[in-house]
Amino acid sequence: MSLELRRNVSEWWYGRLQANGRRYVKNLGIKVEGRIPPTLRETGDIVFERSRAKAQAALEKAQAELKRRSSAEELVQTLHEIRTGSRVRSVPLDELPARWDGLLRRRPLSEAYRVQGIKRIERFVAFVRKTSPGLHEMAQVQASMATAYCKMELQRGISAQTYNQIVIHLRSVFQLLRKEGGMAENPFEDIPLREGETIFRKPFTVEELALIEKTAKDDPFIYPLIVTGMCTAMRRGDCCSLLRSAVDLKAGFVTVKTSKTGETVQIPIFPLLRGVLEKAMAEPPVRPPFYVFPTLEAHYRINADHLTDRVRRVFKAAGFYNANPGESDEDTGSRGQVQQAREHGVRRASVRDFHSFRVSWVTVALTAGVPLEIVQRVTGHRTTDIVLKHYFQPGKEDFRRTLAGKLPALLGDHTQRAADEFNLADLRAKLTAMEDSTWRHIRDELIGRLPVEKNVTPPALPGRAFAA
Repeated sequence: MSLELRRNVSEWWYGRLQANGRRYVKNLGIKVEGRIPPTLRETGDIVFERSRAKAQAALEKAQAELKRRSSAEELVQTLHEIRTGSRVRSVPLDELPARWDGLLRRRPLSEAYRVQGIKRIERFVAFVRKTSPGLHEMAQVQASMATAYCKMELQRGISAQTYNQIVIHLRSVFQLLRKEGGMAENPFEDIPLREGETIFRKPFTVEELALIEKTAKDDPFIYPLIVTGMCTAMRRGDCCSLLRSAVDLKAGFVTVKTSKTGETVQIPIFPLLRGVLEKAMAEPPVRPPFYVFPTLEAHYRINADHLTDRVRRVFKAAGFYNANPGESDEDTGSRGQVQQAREHGVRRASVRDFHSFRVSWVTVALTAGVPLEIVQRVTGHRTTDIVLKHYFQPGKEDFRRTLAGKLPALLGDHTQRAADEFNLADLRAKLTAMEDSTWRHIRDELIGRLPVEKNVTPPALPGRAFAA
């Protein structure tokens, strides 16, 4: 037990403590005052010696408290050992990330979530190390430390959503390791989440989707990913990691277990998607696991930001980009921004990105009258609340047109077209998507949507006669 000075670094007295074979360094909360001698073995002026005496008293008090705690902890250990035959276990703070990473789970974590989770734990451990150098065990983490850490995170100016993700994650970490770490309480248990603004991604219209698909053809590398996202509503990682075994071209369905929720979804293969899948499946498989798009999978696994950049390039070429500060979309010719400033938050929120294809699919499907249960079978969402709150984002015109088409008598508009007639935008998108390998499928689909006329004899084609 001894006093310590940190010259030119801190104005406070520090003390070295020892208990249970471990050494600790504690800020005693006493300011160093007066003329400081060259070494602590020498005597300073009266002001300095007075501050030294206060620090010594604080050190002795801290040492006595540490011994008292050690005795109480040892008593608890002894009682636990008598009752169970083993001592209370503990988890060193430095091992917290590895222990969380090694937990048994119902299904493995995605690599991106795993890396992010480890970084969040390491950031909290670094904070504890800096503010409480003598703290080494998970069981020593108190609620006050968790509260101080959360206040520090808020001071960074992060959004409420990011803050809530951090709190929820650390709360889960301590809950999962609480018994192993010998903790009676979870220090993050009572920390409240924050209410904040929710910025939803904006869906693309059918015309905008057709424009993006046409623009993406100039980039053969990213084109398959964009088409797959448009036609399946799958997340980017699921699109890149799509296995050949999940694609049944004969039955016309893709069957995938989603990486986020673990739900098995069934997605019909539309003509535009069929052309992309047939071309990809015609290539010889490289090595197991046999991915439909092995190059995209490799880029997603190694550097997913590269895919984000390529998608943004396509969006920009199609007219979707951020206007310069002080300029409106009309001034720059932008069809719409891809990012939006938050009221609170360090980074801008993304409103048009690859995930917008998923929002677009849900919005177009529900607006067209597809049952919500069918939409959930495709998207893999477990609750209808998530679909309706975060993914169904119809525009005012789509809302008006759909209601007018479904409720003509109530609205008193008898000039509306029948519900089964073609929507010009939908027809234009399908015709634009026609290629050599898909035109037959698109033709059959369009013919199948035509109303059947009774007692009509088909006209005879030149050189052929129809039997009566």
